[in-house]
Amino acid sequence: MYSGYDDVVTALEPTLIPQSRPWRILSGLAVSGFLLALPGGLLPLWGYHVNPDFGVAANYFLALGAGLTAGSILAIRLRGKYPLQHLLGAGCFGGALVLLMLSFAQPPASAWYQAFVLLIAGVASGVVNTTVFESIAPCYEADPAGITLTGGSFFGAGSVLAAWLMAHCLDEATPARSTALAALVPAAAGLMLSRLKMTRTPVKLLPIGETARDLRSVLAILFALLLFFQFANEWSIAGWLPVFLIDRLGMNPSNAVMLLVVYWLALTIGRLVTVRLLPVVRHGRLLAISAFCALFGCIALDTDTNFGAVTGILLTGTGFSAIYPLAAEKIATRFTYYHPGYFNGIFTFAMMGGIVAPFVLGHVVAHWGLRFVPIAAMIGSCAVFALVLVLALGRKVSGS
Repeated sequence: MYSGYDDVVTALEPTLIPQSRPWRILSGLAVSGFLLALPGGLLPLWGYHVNPDFGVAANYFLALGAGLTAGSILAIRLRGKYPLQHLLGAGCFGGALVLLMLSFAQPPASAWYQAFVLLIAGVASGVVNTTVFESIAPCYEADPAGITLTGGSFFGAGSVLAAWLMAHCLDEATPARSTALAALVPAAAGLMLSRLKMTRTPVKLLPIGETARDLRSVLAILFALLLFFQFANEWSIAGWLPVFLIDRLGMNPSNAVMLLVVYWLALTIGRLVTVRLLPVVRHGRLLAISAFCALFGCIALDTDTNFGAVTGILLTGTGFSAIYPLAAEKIATRFTYYHPGYFNGIFTFAMMGGIVAPFVLGHVVAHWGLRFVPIAAMIGSCAVFALVLVLALGRKVSGS
């Protein structure tokens, strides 16, 4: 695969220019968003607000993260053997399988089986994510922020649907029927996406020496830290918000999960609004405003009133919405070797924040209580805001 140790390249594989419209490919991220958002609603559905064994619940996030990593590796290994549209369809069919398996995951089902279901959900999501990023690469290079925000909107829409389905299941006497019927949606998406048409084109090759120098730079480390804390913030709130609201405010479980729907809506609508703001607002200023908004939202979330909780959720979701896509765009323009189909050093490190944070937070709240959920998000938001300021200062000093 490589032609000499010193001439290793970061993008050897051909990528695809889609003949289908980009939004059709990006719509696959709705399935990924659906699968990755499941734990937030599943915890109350599986009774963890009544039996607060948060250490066991934390392991569900670890299973999901392990599956996500395994699915990404699997897609990378298979992309040369099968058409990408078929891999994308297979990931969606995996999502349908997960929903069918969830029909048998209600208590008193074993925690091992529940973790296995989320492992499969992670695998399916990893296949979908990696395939979408690989196939959309040429369009991404032309419009990084627009493609990322559009993909984020589809991802958020899937997350909204997942939270809504879980809230609906909490109101039903037989939730297994709802999850089984919902399996038809990703199955239909799999049929549609597996028929997309694409043609191949080569990707620009760059020496490994250039990428290694970039990855060792202070700027690369700061960008990686920014994305690490941002992923950690988003996933921690999404995973533990309903259980926190039930414990702190005594909410009905279905109402608490409906507020998770509000959180995902704020994230998704915030990304759509960001698309409109990009041409008229400086990106650095937008990043700073978003970080401020998220910080104040986390402070408001640590309250004893429903109004304060709703306000905090809206501010937090809106604040989180623009930080990742804008940071990703800056990375793409600063590090020219970046290719969205590959997990390079920066994004591998960043993804670990989203995978590890809810798992670690679960074990933390098992010892110190659920009040640590907004506190952890506050700490993470402060870190994001500080990194935004440092990056802005660094650009002024370097003149870049």
